[in-house]
Amino acid sequence: MTTILDERETTQIRQWAEGVANGVTLRFATVDHAMDDRFRSFANLLSDLAPCVHVKKDGDTPVTLPSLFIGSRVTYQALPQDRELDPFITVLADANAFSGRISGEVRERLAQLALPALLKVYITPHCPYCPTTVALLLGLAACSDQVRLTVIDGELFPDAAVKDRISAAPTVILDDQFRWTGSVDAGELVTLMLDRDPASLGADALRSMIEEGNAEGVARMMIERGKIFDGFVDLLGHPRWSVRLGAMVAFESLVEEDAKLAEDIVSPLTALFDDVDDMVRGDLLHVLGESGSQRALPFLSHVVTADYDAEVRAAAREAVEKLE
Repeated sequence: MTTILDERETTQIRQWAEGVANGVTLRFATVDHAMDDRFRSFANLLSDLAPCVHVKKDGDTPVTLPSLFIGSRVTYQALPQDRELDPFITVLADANAFSGRISGEVRERLAQLALPALLKVYITPHCPYCPTTVALLLGLAACSDQVRLTVIDGELFPDAAVKDRISAAPTVILDDQFRWTGSVDAGELVTLMLDRDPASLGADALRSMIEEGNAEGVARMMIERGKIFDGFVDLLGHPRWSVRLGAMVAFESLVEEDAKLAEDIVSPLTALFDDVDDMVRGDLLHVLGESGSQRALPFLSHVVTADYDAEVRAAAREAVEKLE
């Protein structure tokens, strides 16, 4: 796939722009990836062809692939051309454009959704069935602020496709657990969204809750299930500072509400410690100090005297003092 639009696509964009009454914003992110320039070029070319499109670089949203963002619910890790161009520019102009594809019954059930539902759909260029699936998922995202959709081009990002074990397009994945290949049913998707165990939520879903100001909700779910979620541990060890900060806020709520459960953070964090960099280690040590668990003292004492960076050892000493 190339970022150079053909004449038909160019004409399609210009005609679409004539019918857009108000300006629309298209955000994009680059991540030091070989495809960064192509995403930047696509966004700028779209803006050149359609003056109603205002392009803005996004440096805050944590993504691992270059991305185009439509509002807060839709991410394209794909360059929408050929058959994929129409749903892309349609939803760019109107976030609710595909909501009519969702039946009233499914909408009522979506209204009961209390947990973020992260959908990924893998597409390929010229796939005849992918646009229909994408449009359906865009409709779900339009009908619930809990639904997030990421559209990924499996040919453009083959490593991501291999990681997610993609063998055909379209393939839809919910929370990195449930998958459908080929056609999908909106009702079946929503049933799984509603029936999920919160303990099985991945780091991205929990991060979504925290970023929306619901850190206490994450803590409350863990208290109700009586366990520290694996996805939450991943957030505490996330390479991005803002993500770790949000997780630490949630942990503070957990300590206040259930100090005994908070002590269970010791084992997973000590197991994670040597797999992260020094900046993350400092934050993990802070969390261990906040845990209130005396079980953390042997590990912290080891870090104080071991061959770690001076700032890491200092953070370990502070954690020891906190516990003592």
